[in-house]
Amino acid sequence: MRTILLCLASFVYSAAFAQRDCGTDSYWQEQLSANPGLIAKQREISLFTDKFIHSPSMQMKGQGYDPSATPVITIPVVVHILYKDPIQDISEAQVQSQIDVLNADFSSLNNDIEKVPNAFEPLIADCQIRFELAKVDPEGRATNGIVRKQTGRMFWVQDDRMKKASLGGDDAWDSRRYLNIWVCNLFSTLLGYSTFPGAPQDKDGVVIRTDVFGTNSSGSAYSKGRTTTHEIGHWLNLKHLWGDSPCGDDGVDDTPQQKTYSNGCPSFPNLSSDCNPGPNGDLFMDFMDFTDDACMQMFTQGQKQRIRAIFAEGGPRSSILASNALGAPWIDSLEASASVLSSQNGISVYPNPANMQLSIHGESELSGSSYMIYNSTGRLVLSGICNSHTPTINIGKLAPGVYFLRLIGAKDKRGTQFIKN
Repeated sequence: MRTILLCLASFVYSAAFAQRDCGTDSYWQEQLSANPGLIAKQREISLFTDKFIHSPSMQMKGQGYDPSATPVITIPVVVHILYKDPIQDISEAQVQSQIDVLNADFSSLNNDIEKVPNAFEPLIADCQIRFELAKVDPEGRATNGIVRKQTGRMFWVQDDRMKKASLGGDDAWDSRRYLNIWVCNLFSTLLGYSTFPGAPQDKDGVVIRTDVFGTNSSGSAYSKGRTTTHEIGHWLNLKHLWGDSPCGDDGVDDTPQQKTYSNGCPSFPNLSSDCNPGPNGDLFMDFMDFTDDACMQMFTQGQKQRIRAIFAEGGPRSSILASNALGAPWIDSLEASASVLSSQNGISVYPNPANMQLSIHGESELSGSSYMIYNSTGRLVLSGICNSHTPTINIGKLAPGVYFLRLIGAKDKRGTQFIKN
């Protein structure tokens, strides 16, 4: 009987695995149901995105962006590798292969881009998005952008437990500054799932099944790293082409409407959608469809606009642009001397790191001195006058990072550094 059950389970797995299984839609519906406040936030993001996309300044000859006016956005990435057995502890080279795939796919530099049918070539977009493994962790220490953690769990399901150290997973790094990717042995046919912009910070990110992360020679339909491209597309505010309902709306003007997802590797033209009577059929080679990895090749100009909108000033992912995760680490050098952070040039600050308030002590009188706080790029972000010998400064509105404090008195100038959590 056990043999029969195993064979049956194997048959069900193989049959289901013939279709790409992205759990984002069902996961996100669960999140919206459990958190009514998230629904309002999604409406705000939707209105912001639409306003940005349809702003006259964002249009160029009817579609897309002027590449010369749009800088490349580089997103710091941290990969949390959760493994029970050593075979699940994938190599750094495997991680880098996935980063390489992402950079090619989001820049239209993938070596299979020429497979896009001529009819759809004008839609191809270089999204001007790049990905790089983080160089600095949230505490300011040097990192290779990879966290490895051995766990006792054989499988993980779509319940976010992999995102919690207390549940055997690994806590997210500050999702305002990092794209978190959890790589783990997802159960059964589930290849991955993602949050959309606006998710709670401790859940925000992408989850990918171990055996489809990066490129590999398994010969499976999902061995070219496109599962991660697809899921990060969701993280960047892209929906499935069919809007997750028959002939639904994906919020993108230039993607042809289609009835439902595509399977395998269709032939052009794929005229399966009765809601798309055009001669070119479905855009099945788009990264936001369900085709096999080998048949995904492009994002559109409209999808590029939707992606770029979330990084605009006030957008839900604009904080990524201020991330210091790709800069130089600061904590290692500062820790060379235990007193470096707490005392320099006759002044000390505490607590350090600080969250809401920073107190300053000096060996000489501070009252009446001017203080100036600069961020890691050298920009002045806060200034004022010390009103006592031990002034307290409200730093609650500062973004997390390393800052430089300068005091200018009647007779001297002093300075030190501190970290804002």
